[in-house]
Amino acid sequence: MLSCVLVVATLMMACTAVVAAPAPVAELRDLGVPVKGVNWVKLIPGLDASGRECLYATMGQNAQNFFVLQINPQTGEFKQYVSPVPGSNFPVAAVWGPDGCLYASAAWTGHLLRFDPQKDKLEDLGPVNEAGGAFPCRMDFAPDGSLFIGWYGEAGLTRYDSKAGKFTYYGRCDDVDQYNYPLVNRDGMVACRIGVSRTHVVLLDPRSGERKPVGPTANAGEPGKRVELFRGTDGDLYISSHEGYFRIEGMRIEPVAQVPNNAPLPRWPENPTPHLADGSTFGFADAKYQEYRELVIEGGATGSERRFHLDYAASGSSIFLLHQGPDGCVYGSTYMPLHLFRYDPRDGAVTDFGVCTEAAGEAYSMANLGSTMYIASYPGARLSVYDVARPYHYGLGPADNPRDVGTVDGNISYRPRAMLIGPRGRVWLGSYPNYGCWGGPLTWYDPRTGDKGSYGSVLKDQSVTGLVWLEKQGLILGCTSIEGGSGTSPRARQAALFLWDPVGEKRVWSRIPHRGAHSITSLVAAPDGLVYGFGWGREPQGRDFAEVFAFSPETREFVGAVPVAEPVYDHSIRIGVDRKVYLVTANSVFRIAPGAAAAEQICRLPEKITVPGPLMGKTLYVGIEHRLCALHLP
Repeated sequence: MLSCVLVVATLMMACTAVVAAPAPVAELRDLGVPVKGVNWVKLIPGLDASGRECLYATMGQNAQNFFVLQINPQTGEFKQYVSPVPGSNFPVAAVWGPDGCLYASAAWTGHLLRFDPQKDKLEDLGPVNEAGGAFPCRMDFAPDGSLFIGWYGEAGLTRYDSKAGKFTYYGRCDDVDQYNYPLVNRDGMVACRIGVSRTHVVLLDPRSGERKPVGPTANAGEPGKRVELFRGTDGDLYISSHEGYFRIEGMRIEPVAQVPNNAPLPRWPENPTPHLADGSTFGFADAKYQEYRELVIEGGATGSERRFHLDYAASGSSIFLLHQGPDGCVYGSTYMPLHLFRYDPRDGAVTDFGVCTEAAGEAYSMANLGSTMYIASYPGARLSVYDVARPYHYGLGPADNPRDVGTVDGNISYRPRAMLIGPRGRVWLGSYPNYGCWGGPLTWYDPRTGDKGSYGSVLKDQSVTGLVWLEKQGLILGCTSIEGGSGTSPRARQAALFLWDPVGEKRVWSRIPHRGAHSITSLVAAPDGLVYGFGWGREPQGRDFAEVFAFSPETREFVGAVPVAEPVYDHSIRIGVDRKVYLVTANSVFRIAPGAAAAEQICRLPEKITVPGPLMGKTLYVGIEHRLCALHLP
């Protein structure tokens, strides 16, 4: 998911040790929190303890638990309530209840919380998954006042009886897919929109537990296929699909020529009343910039506009990627919100630039060409162009800087894990595919013409995760992962290296590493003429392994490998100013001997890092959750 979700970096441990003797602990400098933003923001009308109309905002954050704002729509005054459940960072689903309370369900703990205005308290009601941990997708109230919650992981469904304070767990609603977005019909039957590799609707009778798939199916990646579930203006549930409209009645469906509002409502209509009692509408004026500070209420009886700046306390947004820019500064991106920030080593200044793309997830890769930095972001593998020598002014126009130039292949590529600049004057991207799909494409963008192209999946059902230019051979060396888009299980068995001819536009060679890795997540060309990579997987005997390997482009052979026994993230291999190869793990820094014959632990890290950054001289920049830090290597 977030990947969504869920999902910041590939992580694997091996079973064997890398080094016998302990190394010194590196010196750590804390450089601050570059971004303090919020995510999964929703505005919901409700009532306060006196029965007066108010607005509730649910806001997620990375460094602390999510919080709720109770806002007076007349004055802008607000109160802030923080979730008491550890790890409840993202209020993915939220809805106002018929009992006069606000309900929110948070990932990844999967707990359901309730704000009761009479108690003036945000309280924990318990987990929506009896096995623990879940990513809630959508919640909807039944006519009897009970709340149904669909969640990611097993396409699970849970019912909460607010009167009895009791959960009923229905478990999986599909044997293959993992996402569940339920709506409850007027007769109490639950319709679940299941996704994402095979989107369809499953009906469930809460009394008997009977499950029944109904209606059309849309396989991910099939052009023109769609299945949407929504509530019409008449209160009935409908399916809108490539095969037409269907009304849901009990545990069956019947085709209809049109629906009452003649079009689907928003895909996830969490808020059935998007206006206040006087008809005025509300929203965040700065939502497109992922700021959520400027509340605007307009219209209603007077037609006036009210604007309020909400100075709530936000903790910090987790760092997702760190990169050495062309100006010698450290650039980075946070995830949800996706803000670009800069640290200048000359004066220690940290600048939060704000958004750099229309994407709202996270930047997966960055690369430099002259004074220009290219940024590729999720979702949609959107590419942004930023000239660090010019003033920052984000937009979509030709004069904007950075400028979002759009998706590279129309939303087939989704998580742009690898970037390479050079061959044929192009920017090359390797990506994981869209949700529910397999086969991450190799794509390109030409900065001179604005042209874009895609070669699709280089290796069947595999995603392109690393790219290196072999100038002597005139070929691109790439690596893959067997992982597909979010919500899928791997179809391929082994990752591979491949050689791509950028002139002939074809794959000319591929090979599986000697131990058959499942994913290769780092690939770096070293001054000694070899290419070093990091891979992890499982041997036929069932043992997990992780290793740094060395590959010779001249002979097209793997010349050595050294096992790794510590957690390793993406972008983990670095070339130092001494022209040697370094591996940054979550806990240590290792120097890799030529040919990956051995690994020397040169220092231990005082804290577990979450993002390895650039190695500039003897300074290694890293992210520790939401904090930017610098490590002085011995």
